Amino acid sequence: MKLTRSEVQQAFAIDSFTESPGLEAQIARAMGFHLDGLGPPSLREALSVPAVFRAVTLISNTIGMLLMQAYASGKLMATQPTLVARPGIDGTPRDFWRDTAWGLATRGEYLWRVVDRNADGTARKLMILPPPEVTVSWNPDVPFVRDYRWRDLKLNPLDVRHGFFARDPWGLRGFGPLQMCGAALSAAVEAEEWAARFFAEGGVPQTVIKVPGKLAAGEATTLLKQWLGEPGNTARVVDMDADPQAHQINPEQGQLLQSRQHSAGNAATMFGINGHLLNYAQSGSSLTYQNTGEVFVDFVRTTLAPGYMTPIEDGVSDLLVRGQTARFNVDELYRADIKTQAEVYSTLKAAGMAEEEARSRAGFDQSAELASMPLQSVPPVEVPT
Repeated sequence: MKLTRSEVQQAFAIDSFTESPGLEAQIARAMGFHLDGLGPPSLREALSVPAVFRAVTLISNTIGMLLMQAYASGKLMATQPTLVARPGIDGTPRDFWRDTAWGLATRGEYLWRVVDRNADGTARKLMILPPPEVTVSWNPDVPFVRDYRWRDLKLNPLDVRHGFFARDPWGLRGFGPLQMCGAALSAAVEAEEWAARFFAEGGVPQTVIKVPGKLAAGEATTLLKQWLGEPGNTARVVDMDADPQAHQINPEQGQLLQSRQHSAGNAATMFGINGHLLNYAQSGSSLTYQNTGEVFVDFVRTTLAPGYMTPIEDGVSDLLVRGQTARFNVDELYRADIKTQAEVYSTLKAAGMAEEEARSRAGFDQSAELASMPLQSVPPVEVPT
């Protein structure tokens, strides 16, 4: 007998920093049931739901495509600090920002370790620590100071930057949508697996033969062999009491399409993303957008900026020299479609605006987002000693 997902021992916990199940809970799972009902899915299981995977990758990949820039006294710095231009010890800047946003979206937190510093002591290179491998505890001697241990290595708290999507003000770890919405995720995972098993293992017959009365042992098998012994697509002669019927199924009901569509709506709500970005159409909604720019303006202001961009920007700014701040450049996300740009340009020119400024206001000029990456004074890959 194949067990459902809720009856199989979970190898990875979505909340990877909680304790393992106790002995009683493990014995219950081995016997095929949960003491607390349907347990929350693992991270891999949650990401198997298309809407959840779409939300997480949309957030992390969009953050990864943005350009981080440093400002001093409110002005863009001509020479960008290494920490901003290429913060990770390996990979590209996109990899570092994307992976950091992935941690915020999947686990509600990110952990950076400073692994290299400049001559003045400021941070120069960072490494993203895997949250499941990091243990966080309160310092017994200094109130509200966290101690960090990565694997068997005790870290200097001054070398760690711990950012959160959300957290309890007195909590040690952060949490995100996947940690707090376990019930909705469990229903979504079960619906997806049910739909996958329906036709593969559902045992749906093509034809049902009704026979009056109760069949004795072996009679059903005998009748079935007789029925299947005849070649297909030929005439059949049956007893007058037999009643062969084609077994019709409803594919939409069998695939739980409404339930799975509802899961997409739940994912949009969990991550604070408008449903149209997750291919979820809410019935009765009359919300429309005039151009692509307005779609991403809404996405940045309601989702990316408060939950993902700000924690990352604050983490970098806290490591820079006093008076310097780091901000993502989102101009390219706000760029309107070509038709809107042309209309804005024509309007500004008709109003007497200079050519260069009109082109810039309309968004025709190449933004920093599309500019080629400047040459660095350091090698692309550096592994500190």
